[in-house]
Amino acid sequence: MTRAVFTATLSLALASFTAVAAQETIRLTTVSGYPTTATWVGKFEEIFVPEVDKNLAETGNYKIDWTYGWGGAIVSPKGELEAIESGLADIGVVQTVFHPDRLRVYDIAYATPFVSTDIDLISATVNDLAQTFPAMQQVWADNNQHMLTSLAAVDNYQIFLKGDYTGTESLAGLKLGGAGMNLRYVESVGAIGVSSTLADFYNGIATGIFDGTIVWATAAESFKIYEAAPTVVKVDFGGVNSMALTMNLQMWDGLPEEVQTAMNAAAEVYRKGLANYSMAEAERALDAIDAAGATIINVSDDDRAAWARGMDNIAQEWAEEVTATGAPGGEILAAYIAAMRAADQPVLRDWAAQ
Repeated sequence: MTRAVFTATLSLALASFTAVAAQETIRLTTVSGYPTTATWVGKFEEIFVPEVDKNLAETGNYKIDWTYGWGGAIVSPKGELEAIESGLADIGVVQTVFHPDRLRVYDIAYATPFVSTDIDLISATVNDLAQTFPAMQQVWADNNQHMLTSLAAVDNYQIFLKGDYTGTESLAGLKLGGAGMNLRYVESVGAIGVSSTLADFYNGIATGIFDGTIVWATAAESFKIYEAAPTVVKVDFGGVNSMALTMNLQMWDGLPEEVQTAMNAAAEVYRKGLANYSMAEAERALDAIDAAGATIINVSDDDRAAWARGMDNIAQEWAEEVTATGAPGGEILAAYIAAMRAADQPVLRDWAAQ
């Protein structure tokens, strides 16, 4: 080997060694009480992780060593907020809907039914609001977290009934299982909302505890709720943002800027991918429920409009609760409704109006 060739070979070897040696590995532990069969967990692995890895590979300066803490490995469902807050985990999907005492401001879509079924738009709008109103970011800082993105997988709430549906009057006096603010959706038609959980809906209907339930199509298919309640009242209450991807604040603040940028970009791809997948699944699920023998009844536009008008203004109630926490609830609500109108959504009621 000539001296020139040896020198060139040595230089390449040293350069390669230096590049490898310079790469920093960052170890992150994820958390969710749900398994990978939950769409938001499955899509985290399928979309978010590869996007982060791809973005970081562009320079090769950093690499993430992912440790997955799914399905009760670290916490049960509802425990994600505290796990990330305490540093037990570094990053995960928090179910905002389970924490109204701390994260009430993120229940805005729950407080505004009959506005939109586009959960891509809903989650993107909530992200925009969080940039406009610092109080929406502060609630995460108060819980020692940084929000990467709002998330939505609940495509569109419908009513599944054990009996027949002949019009809104047929709901009067019926007990409908639900959760959180969607229990308020049925008051104006005389139904009684009963607080329950998705896992209990089927047995509750089968044993007569409920006459039906308020649920979204993909969940109704997965839990076979249509077998116990074969009448689908397609009222289209709308979709909601019910989750957020967050990181422990100390971990986030300690990340290099390049890694933060990579994660922000990946979070947006994940948000959009999860929303669009969930909406496509909703259509497929309704088709499958129809094929299984359920009866799907579309509520008329007039009945939906009357339904919305007859409701108490739960959005104003929500705004007052949010304002009591120190955030400008009324301004956030007005901005949300304005964004929905600007996006040509079928807003059946201006919830921001007194």
